[in-house]
Formats: sequence, C-alpha cells, structure tokens
Amino acid sequence: MEELEEIRKKLKNKYIIGTIIILLITIIVAIAIHSFAYSSILLVVGFVIMFIATSKLSSQYKKTFKRIFVLKALQERFTDLNYNPDIGIPRDTILRTHMIKMGNEYHSEDYISAKYKDINFEQADVHIQEEHTSTDANGNTNTSHETLFKGRWMIFDFNKQFKADVQISEKGFGSSKTASYFGEDKFKKISMESESFNKKFNVFAQNEHEAFYIITPSLMDRIEKLKETVKGKFLLCFIDNRLHIGLYDNKDSFEPTNVFKAIDEEETIARIANEVNIITQFVDELNLDNNLFKKEV
Repeated sequence: MEELEEIRKKLKNKYIIGTIIILLITIIVAIAIHSFAYSSILLVVGFVIMFIATSKLSSQYKKTFKRIFVLKALQERFTDLNYNPDIGIPRDTILRTHMIKMGNEYHSEDYISAKYKDINFEQADVHIQEEHTSTDANGNTNTSHETLFKGRWMIFDFNKQFKADVQISEKGFGSSKTASYFGEDKFKKISMESESFNKKFNVFAQNEHEAFYIITPSLMDRIEKLKETVKGKFLLCFIDNRLHIGLYDNKDSFEPTNVFKAIDEEETIARIANEVNIITQFVDELNLDNNLFKKEV
C-alpha cells in the first residue's frame, strides 16, 4: 500500500508541475507574439507531451493498484484463477456470437479466467467503436467515434453443447443485432409465454423448440430480477457449450482511483469487491450451477 501511495504522489506531482509549466509557456508565448490565437493548440500539444512523458509512471501506478487490490479480491472469490490486465477477450470470440455490431475499432483488457461454484468462466472489459469519417463542403475531413459497446463480456462454460443457438437481447441495447442482421433466416424472433418478459427482452433462436426448452419460466423470472438489480443493459447468448453475457454499463472495471485523491483503502476494497460481485451475481441469480444446464438439450 505504501508503494502504491508513493507512486500516486509522484505521478500527481508530475501532473501538477507539468500543468503549471505548460500554462506559463503558453502565456509567455502568447504575450511574446501578441496573440492568443494559437494558445489552445499550444495547450493541447503541451498536455499530449506531458501524458506521453508520464505514461510509464502512469502504467506502473495502474499495474501496482491491480496487483494490490484487484488480484487479491479475485483470489478471495475464485479458484483456478488467471488474471492478466494487459490482455482481453479476442475480437473473433465475440464476433462468432453474432450478438452485436462489431464496428471497426476493438479494445479489450483485464482478462480473467477462473472457476466459481465449479463453473468455468472468462471475463474482460470490452470497448467497441465505429469510426465515421466525413468531408464538409470546404474539403475538411471530420472524424467521429460512435461507441457500440463498452462494458464487460462474460463467458460461462457448461461443458455440454446446445443443439441450437438462442439469444436474448434487452430492449434498448443499441448495438445488438436484430433478425435482419443474422441473414439466411438463421435466427428468427421468438415470442415467449411471458408478456412481461417480451416487453423487456427480444429473443432470437435457430429453433423455436430449443428456445422454449432453454428459456424456462423460471429462467425468465431470474433474468427479469437481474434487470432490476444490474446497472446497464445486457445480452445473453447460448451458443455451443457456453453462455455469453455482454453487460453494457459504459464502465471500465477494476480501475485505480483518481491520482489526485489519496487512496482510501477501505473504500477501494469495497468498490473492487462490488465489481467482482457482478460476476458472481450472474452465476447466483441465474442459478448457472443447476444441473439443468449440464444436460444434453
């Protein structure tokens, strides 16, 4: 903890000193050339240089935080743990589910593989964007980035294969694919027996019989309860021998606190524990260790 606090203070001081120097240089240059027109450009360049210069220390702060707080929290809850904050879930793994639009920019980190209640799982933060480029009447090129997904991607292993893929998408999940995206009528929209469930979720399946077999009234109730407690919108996909869950909460998990604020150890432990609990919540609330999911369907 002392090691982490020492790094935080050092990084904070570099940011403060760097900011003061950048502002002074900007003011002096602006006065010297009798113009503040380029001050904003100078500021941007200055801050870019500062963040590049402090990137190594910033990375050290992040890695030390995750070693001290995140790794410990994961070790307390899971077995067979493999935690690597520098890598994530491969893009192709999510692409093969056909659940969401994949955009043209993909980033994933904070990879976890472990076992909870004898269920093998993987999780990582995933950020998917679509870059849009346009040219105005004056020939100026403008680039913007649309976020398609930002949150957690979780994969739970059931060790048995489903005969047909079934997908559940919470309504309002903007980047989820609809039937028109699946093509060749591979998936069709299914109406479940619960009107309450149908109002909140869309169900797509390759086979209607399999959809009703997997999505039982009990499972629908548990999914609806999750909707009430989990922040963000989520997708579920039963494919092969796994359940993929995409939780779009617009957050990065397991990140360190603001470098300008002293670390509150008790508060940080509680926050990380709550972020870990999101994984266990899906297993517990969906009752994923039930033998139902280990049967041949």
